[in-house]
Amino acid sequence: MKKIFMFLSLFAMIAMLASGCSNSNVDKNITKAGEVPTSYLHASFDINVDNPKEVVGFADYVFVGFVEEMTGTDYKFPVTKETEDGPKELKSPYTNYSIKVLDNIKGNLKKDVSIPLQKSGGLSEDKSTYFLFEDDSLPQKGKVYVFTATAEQDGSLLVSGPNSNIEVKTDFFSKNSIQKLSEESIANELAKTEEYKTYQDAYKNEIVKDRKRFTSKYEAS
Repeated sequence: MKKIFMFLSLFAMIAMLASGCSNSNVDKNITKAGEVPTSYLHASFDINVDNPKEVVGFADYVFVGFVEEMTGTDYKFPVTKETEDGPKELKSPYTNYSIKVLDNIKGNLKKDVSIPLQKSGGLSEDKSTYFLFEDDSLPQKGKVYVFTATAEQDGSLLVSGPNSNIEVKTDFFSKNSIQKLSEESIANELAKTEEYKTYQDAYKNEIVKDRKRFTSKYEAS
């Protein structure tokens, strides 16, 4: 069985794009003039995405990561939609990031290098709309998150669905250069945050989903 998050991000995102946001399962966020609107998809998942124990159990890797930058968007899984102007090809957006792992909760990813990470959702190819699952959000540069990621067959890391990137509520890392902080100071600061404690506890009590799993090529030796 393939990964449920990947399965949903593929077919649900394609359905959302192909519907032209007219489907009743898609809400369009009203924004100020000049801003790009966001369309949210109501999706059902094979796990309870509001239960950290299930989210952690489904994931291959759970870690705290600092977002260094957004590196672009890939467009995958083309589908053809008939329009008034003829057939139009639509693809699902996947946003790419460069991140630095600050601490591993589940799994053992490298900490001393920048690691690429992909998030399902993002800006459409025509730049007109952001597409995301309901209650989901895109990571932002310069912020710290608890990521719950799956390893893909090629060894890459995918973050997909609600609660797959939870912002760590602290201004410590914005006031200090990540590169100059010791592992001890990072660990001490993370230990103070509710988000870190919640996911550490969730890992100790994870509810594991039986599925085929892969190993990331960014595993530490």
